[in-house]
Amino acid sequence: MTATSHTALIIAPGDTAKAVKTALAETPELVIIQAETTADAMKHIFSRSLAFIVMDLSLPEIDPHALSDSLLRFAHAKIPPVLLVTDTPGLPDLYDKVPPLLLDHVAKPLEPVLIRAKLLLFMALFRHRIAVDQSIQELEKVYTRFMDQHQSSLSENTLKKDILALSSAFTNQIQPFLSKIQASTYFLQQAPDMPLRLRQGVTRIRTAGAHIAEVIRRLRRSQNREVGSQILFQDKTGQNRSGRILFATHFTDEFSIFEHYLAGRIKADLIQADTAEQALEYVASCRPDIIFINHQLADGSGLHLLDKLVRLRTRAPIIYTVDHRHTDAGAAAIATGASTFLVKEQTSAMDLVDTIQKTLTQARLTRKVQGARDRIDLISRRDQLTRLLNRSWFNQTLALEMSKARRYRLPLSILLVQVDQFLSFNEKHGYKSGDMILTACAAKIQAMVRDLDVVCRFGAEKFGIVLPDTQFTQAQILAERIRQNIGDNKISVGTHLIRLTLSIGMACFTGEKQDTENRASAAPGAGSVSGPDLVHQALKALDIALHQGGNQIQA
Repeated sequence: MTATSHTALIIAPGDTAKAVKTALAETPELVIIQAETTADAMKHIFSRSLAFIVMDLSLPEIDPHALSDSLLRFAHAKIPPVLLVTDTPGLPDLYDKVPPLLLDHVAKPLEPVLIRAKLLLFMALFRHRIAVDQSIQELEKVYTRFMDQHQSSLSENTLKKDILALSSAFTNQIQPFLSKIQASTYFLQQAPDMPLRLRQGVTRIRTAGAHIAEVIRRLRRSQNREVGSQILFQDKTGQNRSGRILFATHFTDEFSIFEHYLAGRIKADLIQADTAEQALEYVASCRPDIIFINHQLADGSGLHLLDKLVRLRTRAPIIYTVDHRHTDAGAAAIATGASTFLVKEQTSAMDLVDTIQKTLTQARLTRKVQGARDRIDLISRRDQLTRLLNRSWFNQTLALEMSKARRYRLPLSILLVQVDQFLSFNEKHGYKSGDMILTACAAKIQAMVRDLDVVCRFGAEKFGIVLPDTQFTQAQILAERIRQNIGDNKISVGTHLIRLTLSIGMACFTGEKQDTENRASAAPGAGSVSGPDLVHQALKALDIALHQGGNQIQA
């Protein structure tokens, strides 16, 4: 048995087993095991992974219901598909027991071509299942390695932060005592009547103090390098760059402390905005990487500025700063849309840098997740064959454009386009040719409309086109261009060149108020209609075009 071989179980008498083996003669990677009793079949089912099972219901020594019940002990993804062989063409009663898509049947006399087709489909399903399992295993390995590395990195970062915190605490606590010792020994050394032995001792103390001061300076430089070595800002190509940090506060002292905390730790341009208006202007013109908002601004509350920035969908994450008397405002800021908040009296330089780093990381992850959601949403809007937007998006677009047309009294038109005699093309040339026809028509129609027009797959052989700010006569001209372009050019389908014709139904909304002249030249039925009414009118017009022989435009 090779490494790529698969096993199949045949629960059947000799003639059925022979027919199945003959049908699969050109599948050398398949190892077939035969069983003729329920007990023997059970032993094989639970002892190995099976690509599929063939069960002949005419075999008297088997209990099909017991075997199907045994299959349900497996997880759904592990149940092997079953092909039932029956003596009659009727539907076996086991379909209610085995999950959908995992059961099929054939009636005797057996046709080798039909058996082979069904079992090769089962084989393909089994191979896909193996590939998925292997992919999941690889993903789990990658995830495990990633988590191990992440945990190691977290531990290392935590250790570094602990060491930095301890060294910072040490330098902060020892510096006042060292200053006092240096001052005292200096005055002692200046005394003219100090004995020589005492003077030597004071000199040694001063020398030791100088060494300690140098150690403190080195520790502080190390602290600044450790914090400042973090890569926080990058351009689109992944290159490091200087960041842009906006702090909306009218307190100059507070901004100076902010600058002092970040000096040498984060490479960024710091900008102060005294008012909410200045902050909004800077956000619009310079697009900062991160925004700090103080609870109190010169022209009002920081919450009002935060609310405006959230409504404008500002990409930069926002950190809200409060004093110890307004911590409730911090919670309100998070509820409004801030990433986090800081209590100024409780924030050190390390806390500030750490908060910036975490906030930027969280913002990047959020943007990636949102990007993935947007891509999934875009895929869900697309028709898989033509890559046009689907019927659901047509309805949403029409509702949106109808709302705009009503509000601003603008015209709006829609076209429903159908390929004439499409079913006969499918029957004559095959479904694959039909797919090629639809894809070619979709590409041609998309190429003839404006960027603001929306082309959708409306139905099986129908296309819907929404034409914002388009009057009836303009829509009629476009419809005629589309009809002529498709009709005058043959479409290549395989080895054939096919000439197609289109039928088009039109409907228009001319605005809420129409003067006499506009009303006289408007399309039939145009006026104060809803989106669904417009679609109904276009469908009626399309039906008329089809019943009159097609290859025409109706409104």
